[in-house]
Amino acid sequence: MAQSFPVAGANLFIGGVFVPPTTGRLLTIDDFPEIGDSGFIRIGKWQTMGALGGDQATITQAYINEDYDDVQMGTKNPGVMQNTFGVLDADPGQIALYAAAGDRRLRSFIVELPDAPVGASPHGSLRLFAAYVKQPNEQGGEANTMQAMTCELVKFRNTVKVAASATGGPIGVAE
Repeated sequence: MAQSFPVAGANLFIGGVFVPPTTGRLLTIDDFPEIGDSGFIRIGKWQTMGALGGDQATITQAYINEDYDDVQMGTKNPGVMQNTFGVLDADPGQIALYAAAGDRRLRSFIVELPDAPVGASPHGSLRLFAAYVKQPNEQGGEANTMQAMTCELVKFRNTVKVAASATGGPIGVAE
């Protein structure tokens, strides 16, 4: 039986401007060549991880002379990932989110999950995707809560899954 892992310990990284493929194909790991460079910045105080999946339209057609509708699957929407962070003004990752917000250019993102095996240079499972960054919103709370910031990442196409590895960690990270 496979082991389950908690979300605690996951990391979200923001990279540079993403150049989409010229065709309408699904994204692959080859579309993220900078993954080994030090151009990804960890976004600190990540509190809530949004959905990585998307949605697909359902096409329904009713007929007056039949008891059941015809149902087909339509186009896909990669979805929006809503994340919450504790506000940390000096965090390089949060600064990068604000800088990317609203400039209408795709950015590369990596989620690293905390399931790395034991090894020389391990990394956890990765989720690679490209997204537009919407303007972050800061909000207060009750007396005994920390100030929080939500930021929506409007995803572009699919999320690429990369298995965990005990050696050869691919992420180049600028801390």
